Amino acid sequence: MGEGLNASYVGLRREIWTRVPEAADRILDVGASDGTLGAFLLEQKPGREVFGVEMDEGMAARAAGRLTCVHQGDVESLDWSSVGGDGEFDCMIFADVLEHLVDPWAALREASARLSEHGKMVISLPNIRHVSAWWSIFVAGTFPRRTRGVFDETHLRWFTPRDAQALCQAAGLRVESIDYNFRFFDKVGGLVNRAVAMQRWMKWVPGMRDVLAYQIVIVAGR
Repeated sequence: MGEGLNASYVGLRREIWTRVPEAADRILDVGASDGTLGAFLLEQKPGREVFGVEMDEGMAARAAGRLTCVHQGDVESLDWSSVGGDGEFDCMIFADVLEHLVDPWAALREASARLSEHGKMVISLPNIRHVSAWWSIFVAGTFPRRTRGVFDETHLRWFTPRDAQALCQAAGLRVESIDYNFRFFDKVGGLVNRAVAMQRWMKWVPGMRDVLAYQIVIVAGR
């Protein structure tokens, strides 16, 4: 992929970095892309270490120049004990990574063994119950293959909010908080999407929450 890496995989996401504990000194960003997030986290605290795992060779090379250390390789064949040297991590980030794996349950379970006793796992997943998925499947009659979003053609697994929580629990993690990014249309931007995103009260209304949540964001601990 290299230079042609999908632009939606690169960038600084507020819903992720704001959930990283300020006290975290050792952080692992799984799916580090070009290191944008990790570099930002390094700037926030002197003495902090941020390690990365990235499959794409070109992106890993970019991230290596910005982070403490980057392991280039496939998450599913990763020897988790070899990442970041000795010691546990105070925070591990899986931002839109697990849905790309054949066995995200095994990957998360193995990774969580490197999480410190009071460490936090920050996980984001697209929500397959989103209204855009309902429209595509039940109205348009198609399961699309796109370059981004819920129907990203590289997705191998799909999760609802309930499935996302079960994924964490199966890895021996305790879900501490679950939040949502709200959107009506799959396409990024627009007045309607911005208006819907501001309606934070919807997180307390299960039916509405589950169909307008475009992204699921979880913080979990051991």
